[in-house]
Amino acid sequence: MDRIEETIWAKGLREKMNYTVAFYLHVDSGSLADDKADRLQIEIAASNVYRLLVNGVMKGYGPARAAHGYTRKDVYSLYRDPDDKGGMHIVVEVLAANVNSFYTVNELPFFGAEVTELSEVAADAGQVVATASDFRAFEMIDRIAKVQRFSFQRTFAESYRMRICRSKFYNGDLTVFPECETEHVTGNKLISRNVGYPRFEKIGYTELIASGAVSIDMSKETWKDRSVSGISDKLLGYKYEELEDRLSDDASRFVFESVSGRSSEGKSDGSGIDEIISEKTFRRFAFGRTITGFIGLKIDVVEPAVVYLIWDEILNSDGEISFERNTTCNVLKYDLAAGSYDLLAFEPVSVQYVDVIVVKGEIQLDELSIATYENALTDGFRFLHEDKELEAIVEAAKNTLAQNAVDVLTDCPSRERAGWLCDSYFSGRAERLLTGENSVERNFLENYMLAPQLKEIPDGMIPMCYPADHYKGVYIPNWSMWYVLELRNYLNMTGDEALIEGSREKVYGLVEFFRKYLNEDGLLENLESWVFVEWSKCNDPSHIKGVNYPSNMLYAAMLEAVDELYEDKELLEQSALIRKRIVEQSFNGEFFEDNRVRVDGELELQRHLTETCQYYAFYFGTSSREEFPELFDRMVRDFGPARDDSSVFPEIARSNAIVGNYLRLELLLRYGYRQQVLEECKAFFGKMADMTGTLWEHSFESASLNHGFASIAAGYIMEALEPIRQP
Repeated sequence: MDRIEETIWAKGLREKMNYTVAFYLHVDSGSLADDKADRLQIEIAASNVYRLLVNGVMKGYGPARAAHGYTRKDVYSLYRDPDDKGGMHIVVEVLAANVNSFYTVNELPFFGAEVTELSEVAADAGQVVATASDFRAFEMIDRIAKVQRFSFQRTFAESYRMRICRSKFYNGDLTVFPECETEHVTGNKLISRNVGYPRFEKIGYTELIASGAVSIDMSKETWKDRSVSGISDKLLGYKYEELEDRLSDDASRFVFESVSGRSSEGKSDGSGIDEIISEKTFRRFAFGRTITGFIGLKIDVVEPAVVYLIWDEILNSDGEISFERNTTCNVLKYDLAAGSYDLLAFEPVSVQYVDVIVVKGEIQLDELSIATYENALTDGFRFLHEDKELEAIVEAAKNTLAQNAVDVLTDCPSRERAGWLCDSYFSGRAERLLTGENSVERNFLENYMLAPQLKEIPDGMIPMCYPADHYKGVYIPNWSMWYVLELRNYLNMTGDEALIEGSREKVYGLVEFFRKYLNEDGLLENLESWVFVEWSKCNDPSHIKGVNYPSNMLYAAMLEAVDELYEDKELLEQSALIRKRIVEQSFNGEFFEDNRVRVDGELELQRHLTETCQYYAFYFGTSSREEFPELFDRMVRDFGPARDDSSVFPEIARSNAIVGNYLRLELLLRYGYRQQVLEECKAFFGKMADMTGTLWEHSFESASLNHGFASIAAGYIMEALEPIRQP
């Protein structure tokens, strides 16, 4: 993968934060024979994030993410109309964020490309038409650099000051932006993309649901979280006092008044709105379900205008949009001179509702749409069933997977876009079901295989999410155990022994890492950093300190998986001993307790009881229905998301979505309670599918409402239905 030998950047701009450089190339129609018009391709290697446009139309977005020091090369076919005498205007916009995040790694930007005229002879690589040095570089000064981060986990929000539409530049007007001198710079090692290219489908709003006046109340409290107030020499970005635009301050002060509910349907492509939005008024649009992609709008600016877009996945209790609900700055600002604009946001976001707000001037809004950024392979999956609620949940699972499996398996496509372990244990299996492949999961696991030992994290430990920067040195020891279980599942689904063998060093690094935490009983004690069982009471500090039994149950399963991967009988024996010790120490005659803590040198139970601990015990093989029939029957009958924990075992803390409620469903399937699985899936996921058309991070309406691991719900439903269907 060494075809691209030359990488460049704009001189003097390489270390600036939140800067975009556009690389432009014109391919003359007369330079190629007409019969070769469909045999052009462009190879791109760039960092941090790029967007490819041909004659003003977005053709690519990338790269697919890779480990530190690596870049995945993309290859696009370039089709031109031989009758178009204007030729082809190729623009590659490259954003240099130059900050740490969980979305992209903090590395210096570069751009490399080759445009090739392919040969009709398969063995011939073809003729190179242009390389990176043939592209001209332009500083895209209309995007304001000094803005706040979009979130703690991602890089920057977007704010623009435009005096002319970028479309003119995209179609060859090189007077729009100042040209830059370029210099050769060092790039990364190039590797294969491996995964398919995302789907850019234009989807229009479904309904205009409200309009009215908007005022600005300067006395209102403004929203600030760690992404605004926590900027330092560790969490990189612009400090509050440096910001040229304070988007969350502005959005916090909007007051929506005299809202008149109105309903008008939109076209499938979002066109034909023809709405005049005057100063200090707004329009609220709905898209019918949560969609991830790039917000686009076409507007005519009648008078110089300042336009804000704010969005979210749901409306709040007042029927309005809370831009900060998911601890994100869901705000995009355009300061526009008079003229016509065809606008497309650079960053992908998750949207169901959008406010278009004009605080100054007047615009005519002609089109509002989202260009999807999703895995196209899910298009081939169809599920039809007479129970329409089940059908809707499976469709929501498909939507969720499509939006969380573009280049790596992500937790959510909004707040983070981060490749989290444990989440991927579930979404990797969903990818297999919904696309027929595990190509995105392979990228995810390959990134871990290639990752260097991060200096902020102890030797042998792997990052909790990746590719990402971990300046705080925080890691989740439990998530590394899930990683080994996922490798085993991946091997069973794909037979990809090469990746498993390539991951051996990482796996045994973990085995060695955990040895130093083993106590005299062979159990892990006093694990460090962020010990994570799940988002519920079982993750309270009082529950996880000392010998945490859910963590040890998972650890025993991890050691067993290492044996399955690499035939290590010593670790298998160690796994069996750990399970025996857990039963001896954790089971109190009725339930498994969460932990023991040393008192005067002796380990003592703490009477910490959680629903999730019981699920861990059965799921990871510490217990079984045959050995603990009363507890098993109680778990099936009395526990679950519908339990009234004020009256039914109030001393046992309830589970949350990940991972307790999911382990419960898998256990019910394992032991044949298929009808119960269907009923519990409808009770748990039905509301989610109805409200957003996606599945959520938690069992309640906060945080992400579009979370990758939840797509496994489709698998639960289909497995539960399979024996019920008539042949």
